[in-house]
Amino acid sequence: MTKLPFRNPGIERAFMTSFASAVGENAKALREQFMLPENVLKLTHGRTWETPANEIGDKAGTIKQHGTQTELKLADIAAGRIEQIFVDVDVITKEMHSQMERMMFDTMIHTTDKTGQVVDGRNKSFPEAVYETMEIMELPLGDDGELSMPTMFIHPSQSKKLEKQISEVDPLFEKKFAELKQKKKSEAEKREQKRLARFEKR
Repeated sequence: MTKLPFRNPGIERAFMTSFASAVGENAKALREQFMLPENVLKLTHGRTWETPANEIGDKAGTIKQHGTQTELKLADIAAGRIEQIFVDVDVITKEMHSQMERMMFDTMIHTTDKTGQVVDGRNKSFPEAVYETMEIMELPLGDDGELSMPTMFIHPSQSKKLEKQISEVDPLFEKKFAELKQKKKSEAEKREQKRLARFEKR
């Protein structure tokens, strides 16, 4: 016979709801390290979606399921070791976040391979690779009207090496990079003006 941590079904449901809510809030905080809340979309029905007007990437997608599990031992609760609940929340949150990270990077790799937006940085310095990457990217404007620069993910083992390369950039390259940013901003402003022109003015 299975032993339940709570004899009262109502208390058990309340506990599970609170537990899931805690995992969700922690996962949200970790997710926001990668993407802003306003860029997160919620699918309220169905399991697939289509974006036929999308010129880059896939025109259709589907929900991909991922999950994990933990075990809350009755002995821990009976012994008053309630801190194990918080440990379990942390373990589940980190595992779910790790799966989300892998899925996100796999999607990025698939999309950039498909569109040809790939830069081989093996024989380039980090600043040179960043410059070439920005050249082939279509950068948008932020809400403040300024150029929205891409987020970069760097392996921790490379951080000191790349910081050194950035510190050694000469003024001519800095000027070249600033000119590229201005060019990308002008292109983004023209795209935005074209987009707004499609709406009927009342």
